[in-house]
Amino acid sequence: MYEAIGGKSINPYASIMIGNNKAITLAILNRLGIPIPNTVIALSSESAVKALGIVGSPAIVKPVHGSWGRFVSLIGSTEDLMLLARHRSSMENPQYETYLIQEFIRKPGRDIRVTVVGDEAVAAIYRYAVNDDWRTNTARGGKAEAVRIDPELEDISVKATKAVGAYYAGVDVVESDGGYKVLEVNTVPEFKNVQRVTGVNVARRIAELVVSIVKRG
Repeated sequence: MYEAIGGKSINPYASIMIGNNKAITLAILNRLGIPIPNTVIALSSESAVKALGIVGSPAIVKPVHGSWGRFVSLIGSTEDLMLLARHRSSMENPQYETYLIQEFIRKPGRDIRVTVVGDEAVAAIYRYAVNDDWRTNTARGGKAEAVRIDPELEDISVKATKAVGAYYAGVDVVESDGGYKVLEVNTVPEFKNVQRVTGVNVARRIAELVVSIVKRG
């Protein structure tokens, strides 16, 4: 509403809507040449089976919307996928009829959350899986450790943030044999663990960004 009456929202409404849709986010990143895992979007369980044949097993199946690793599954076969599809159909929620099927990156037991503010990657943490859970979300108990941000990691993270039209974001990046790949761009990112682990005052950096944008008019 604030944007509709001429105000400037940080982050902009459009970027938040894009960030809330993993399929749209990945499509934009792919179009702009930002590396992502091989991903296929399927609109039915039948199409999902075909998509799995394209992506290969094992694969990650995600809902298009969601956070904290909820309803994200690692599947190893068509049988696993069909079982998941039956479970989803019983939930009677239209969003679960869309399948985001993504190649499983054999990462070193961790991924990276990069916090981008403006044109800079201000902080980053490794997120390690614990208790035999392949998911690394700190909301699920994943262990966090500070990351030294190299130029390649900063470049891909800042580009991903700008690609979705955000001023600041939490960019999830995975290390692969082919280099860094972007998993998601969170446009309403939590940064409590980032601040705790790195000592970077992310909230202050965002506030400073807002002030600088206001001063520029």
